[in-house]
Amino acid sequence: MSHLPELPPEPGIPAQLAENLRSIDSELEALRAEIQAGEPQSQSGTWRGGLSRWLKRRLYRLLWWNSYQIKAAVSLIIRWTREERRSIDAFHRAVAESEGQIQNAVAEFERCIHNIETRLQAIESAQLSQTSAIERNAAVAQEALGQKFGDLDQRLQTGTAHRETLAARLSDLGSLAQQTRASLSIQDRRLAFFIEEARKRLPEPFANEDLQRIVNDHTQHQYDSIYAAFEDTFRGSREEIKARQSVYLPLLKEYAIGSPAMPVLDLGCGRGEWIELLGEQGFEARGVDSNEAMIDRCRSLGLWVEQCDALPHLRALPGTCVGAVTAFHMVEHMPFDVVLTLVDESLRVLRPGGIMILETPNPANLLVGAYTFHFDPTHLKPLPSPLLKFFVEARGFCDVHVRELHPYPEAARLPDDKGGVASRFNDCLYGPQDYAVIGRKP
Repeated sequence: MSHLPELPPEPGIPAQLAENLRSIDSELEALRAEIQAGEPQSQSGTWRGGLSRWLKRRLYRLLWWNSYQIKAAVSLIIRWTREERRSIDAFHRAVAESEGQIQNAVAEFERCIHNIETRLQAIESAQLSQTSAIERNAAVAQEALGQKFGDLDQRLQTGTAHRETLAARLSDLGSLAQQTRASLSIQDRRLAFFIEEARKRLPEPFANEDLQRIVNDHTQHQYDSIYAAFEDTFRGSREEIKARQSVYLPLLKEYAIGSPAMPVLDLGCGRGEWIELLGEQGFEARGVDSNEAMIDRCRSLGLWVEQCDALPHLRALPGTCVGAVTAFHMVEHMPFDVVLTLVDESLRVLRPGGIMILETPNPANLLVGAYTFHFDPTHLKPLPSPLLKFFVEARGFCDVHVRELHPYPEAARLPDDKGGVASRFNDCLYGPQDYAVIGRKP
């Protein structure tokens, strides 16, 4: 039997399996050699040799079955190992073919990746070129647009400045026209009054007392129209004043004031912003002012007002007839004894639970006390809030408190340093510009 060939170590066969097969081949070859070596060899032709051969043949005949079985088993084992080796060889070839296919697939994949990368690089180059062109075009367009927008903005600024100038001139002309209309209205009323008085006395001449009364009336109201124009210039617009005065609306609602049984009486109503605001909110309110021009303006708005001085009007009212007495920026125009009388009369005409509101400039603000207070030449002197609060309490009002109002905007203040010099400076110069003393009748 021929010797089995050695299995070369292949990369596709596991090393341990190849080693086991080689060991099995070695052992089977050794067994075959032993079996062949144990068969009787030819001997010499002597009688002893012949007798020995005869005895061996007889012995092997007795043992032939066992020898045959052993040979058959060895042959079967050899065939099995060969079949296994052929199977392994086939597996190795299949693995080699698979590896080749995998390598080919990997190579094809790498070629595809390379092609994709090449195309991506080309696309990126094209995109970069397009982006550069777009950026250049955008920069050119942006520069052109910027120049056009700059020209347009300059034109708009010029137009805005021109419109503002025109608006200011129109506002001035409107104020002047309104002042002229008010002055003409007053003069018409005075002339009508003078003609009516003359008609009553014709053919009798005017007495000195009549002439003196007419002159006094003219002297008393000769500056009404110019003071109305002053209010338009320095007090602020109607919308601004109404926005400021709206802080008192929750107070009126809290005390159920503003019904027909608890009306609001506004002393020194001026242009009527407070009465107009109360009417818009559904409150019952009326006003009193001595300025003819102001009264004409209020009546043109349909407001319920009466031309009269505040104190005589209060004295003419019956007791406990109103729900609130308000006076915005009026007490600083009065001597202090008149202010006390005003507080007393307000307490008299208020219903129980009614309130009084006295708003006035705040002299604790140094800019107000030393500068803006003196814009109005009819102001007498500022009233510190502790002083006015004390006298309101002393004359019989309860729950008296001070509400500080209208501080300067934050843009005018220095950065706060939490109690340092800047904080104190802000409190003195940029704090509340006004305050209100509010008291309730027991």
